Order: sequence, then structure tokens, then C-alpha cells
Amino acid sequence: MVARVQAYVPGYQLKQEVQFERFGSNNKLHIPGMGDYEGVKSMIFLEVEGAGHYLPKYAGNLDIMTAAGLRTAEMIAQRRQSSRSSL
Repeated sequence: MVARVQAYVPGYQLKQEVQFERFGSNNKLHIPGMGDYEGVKSMIFLEVEGAGHYLPKYAGNLDIMTAAGLRTAEMIAQRRQSSRSSL
């Protein structure tokens, strides 16, 4: 998945391996005001350095939102184009 995101956001990088923590009936996760939960918690630490075209490079969070929006629009257009050509 990292490679797929890097295809349209070059400054995206995983800082360390994804971490998983399992919470079972004998070790429930307590969230104050919400209650106790069982399941798996995942933690993903990443960094996004922006391209610096219009915003400073440290504004990578804005770059990734813009890049994700553009990529989503491209995928929608591609699907529409494919469905039209199959008619």
C-alpha cells in the first residue's frame, strides 16, 4: 500500500513497521467515556513531505489530501470512461 500511495505522493513514507496489539476478554482496551473493547488496535506511523510546489514542504498533510483527492477523481473518471466504452 505504501508503494501505491507513493506513486501519487512521492514524499509519503512509513516511519516504522505497522504495529498491532490484540485485546481479548482477559485484557480489554478501556477507552474513558466509551467503555471496554476487545479486538485489534493498529498503529501506523508515517511521514509526508510535500512537493513544495505551492505550499512549503512541511505542509505534507495538505499535499497528501490534495493528491488523494486528485487520484480519487482520476479513478472515478477512468471507471466512467471504461463503462462508456463497454456500451
